[in-house]
Formats: sequence, C-alpha cells, structure tokens
Amino acid sequence: MSNTQKKVSKIERFLNVFRFALGFVILTLGGFVAFLIWLISFGLLVDFNRRFWVPVYCKLILWVLRIRVVNNLNFNSFTEPTFITFNHNSFLDGMVLMSLGFTRTHFLLSEKMYLYLPLFFTSWATGVWYIPTKSNRQRRLNYFKKIEQRILRKRVSVAGSSEGARPHFHGIAEFNRGVYHMACNCGMPIVALFIHTPEESNPFSNFRPFKRGIVNVSCIGIIDTKQWNLNDLDQHVSEMQSMYVKEFNIQNVISN
Repeated sequence: MSNTQKKVSKIERFLNVFRFALGFVILTLGGFVAFLIWLISFGLLVDFNRRFWVPVYCKLILWVLRIRVVNNLNFNSFTEPTFITFNHNSFLDGMVLMSLGFTRTHFLLSEKMYLYLPLFFTSWATGVWYIPTKSNRQRRLNYFKKIEQRILRKRVSVAGSSEGARPHFHGIAEFNRGVYHMACNCGMPIVALFIHTPEESNPFSNFRPFKRGIVNVSCIGIIDTKQWNLNDLDQHVSEMQSMYVKEFNIQNVISN
C-alpha cells in the first residue's frame, strides 16, 4: 500500500468514526426529546413519536451515515393485530424500520439492549418491549404469555426479527420459534418484510468502514396464521426461513 493510500485509509477511518459518533449523539438527543414528549403527555403521544418525531431523527442519522432508504411499502398501520417480521443483517435495521413510521406497533428488542443508553430514550418513547434472553427460558416463556394477553387486549401490532439477537453477517440466520408461537396463539397475520442492505454498505456489528448505499425495504408476503397448528410450528418456521433465504439469494443476484 502506497503512502497516499495509507493516508486516504486513515481519513476514511476517521470520517467513519466521526459519522457514527454524530449518529449516536443525534440518537441520544432525539430520543431524549421523544422521551419528554412521552413523559409530558403521560404516554398518550406514543403514536406521535412513532409516526412523526422518531422517523425525523432516524432519517437524519441514516443521512449522516450516507444511507438512503427506499420504502416500497404502501402501509404503516394495520386494521388488526399483526406480526411484522424482518431479516436482521445490520445494526442499522432498527433505524431503517423506525424511519418508516409504523403506528400502534411495539418493537421487540432483546433485554441485552436495555442498558444501551443511546437507544434507551427512544425505546421508552415508542413502547419497545424487551424480551428476556434464551438463557432465561422460563422467564422468556412467561413474558411471551404476558405480551400475548396485551396484544389481544389492546389490539396492537408487534414488530420483531425472526432471527432475534445475533451477530450480524451477510446472510440469513436460524429463525426463532417464540415470535411465531406468539403470532399463532394470537391469530395474527404475519407481514414479512425484507431489508436489502448491500454488503459493501453494511457496517454489520463492528462499525467497519462502509460505502454510501441504498437500503430497500419491501414486503415479500402476508401469511395468515389462523389455519396454523402449533403442532406443526417447526414446519411453518422452516418454511418462513426458506422464504427469506430464497429472497436473500434473489436480491443479491440482482445487486451483483
């Protein structure tokens, strides 16, 4: 590597660190304002945060990181409780999805993220539900039972990754049963979203230098779970995973 290339590489790394630092500052400050809106309104303006304020600073963060989101969806709310699921290849996915302005929708996050300060205020202000980790099996099971009751009582939708909390890489990981068990028990239709992030524009989990790019969000299927049987849940989950693997392969052939 020549001296010029080394100098350019150092500048790129510095700019990358600067962009992420600025993004975290925007997330913290924007989330704090959202938290104040939630607090002052006694929680009544949660949907205002979801629909208007949070998308504003999520889009700003993505712009700072040189990511443009193309929203191919024609909806941001649902007439019945719905489970929105998606692939989870990048830590940017949360920003991308919150920029779309889904209303009456609770996002699911692993409780590992509970003490992640930049996200803390946004989570509270938008009604995020923190799921216990798999290592706490009974507590996790009990929590899913509680949120099933909330879904049926409050008639709200839920958005969560089928892959759960996992290291980010360019591919589809193993799917979790818990969210599909929830959808089946509540008779929720599943809206399957696919987030296509070009590999060269994906910082993954290690904040590596990456190129500016376009992230496409599209719906690849709406699945009716009313005819599902819990005895066949593993088969249904496997079919969902196969659908995502197929879409991932198609998208990456197109982009290449």
